[in-house]
Amino acid sequence: MNAIPVWKERALFIEELRALVIADVHIGIEFEYNLQGVNIGIQTDSLVNKCRMLLEAHDAEKLIIVGDLKHIIMARDKEQKTLMMREQREVRNFLRTLHDVAEIIIIKGNHDGALTTKYAKVHGARGLALGNISFVHGHCWAHERIMKGDILILGHIHPFVRMTAAVGYTSIHACWVRGKFRRKEFIEKYGNGNKNMEFVIMPAFNPLCGGVAVNREHIGGALFSLADMEHASVYTLEGINLGTIRNLR
Repeated sequence: MNAIPVWKERALFIEELRALVIADVHIGIEFEYNLQGVNIGIQTDSLVNKCRMLLEAHDAEKLIIVGDLKHIIMARDKEQKTLMMREQREVRNFLRTLHDVAEIIIIKGNHDGALTTKYAKVHGARGLALGNISFVHGHCWAHERIMKGDILILGHIHPFVRMTAAVGYTSIHACWVRGKFRRKEFIEKYGNGNKNMEFVIMPAFNPLCGGVAVNREHIGGALFSLADMEHASVYTLEGINLGTIRNLR
């Protein structure tokens, strides 16, 4: 099996599984912006409609969410508790609506710790393997059995590439990152894993998310510390290969 990026979209399609794959939906992120004085309306309907369109366009039977379906991690005061309750309603509406369209599978991310739902199969943060393709959000170490596949689908860092023109103007573009792990470090951590495993880092499905400029910032922590990021290839949403991260610095 192979996971193919959907042209101009922040999603993958796996034909053999009839599965659409997304990561970092961050339902409720607009509430955080509101607290900071940025007036952004609730985006749940827009996210639902985008998912529904992609599912129907590909005749998909499954929706796989590779972590961070929701946004708020912890409520520290009364106002945040109120927002968390509102977020829970938005998450429930998102899942309930799409549950009628496709089977939903969630691999927990660092924002999903308390997530429970009757509308989806929820798997732990250490990952899920379906055939030769494995899925893990990326904020913690994957289970060793997850690392025996051929392809590892990751989220978490919301990758984008920062480009600066000669006149000084800067633009940022959501991107895909594809590469391999550094063999020595991989074997030390996952001796029984597939040392030739490739990884694919997904762009955040929610365009309101910030992220990491992969050609400007260091990427470390858990699985990313094993990845050969310098030689990983960067692709635009249109499928253009921009070259390796090292060459884009």
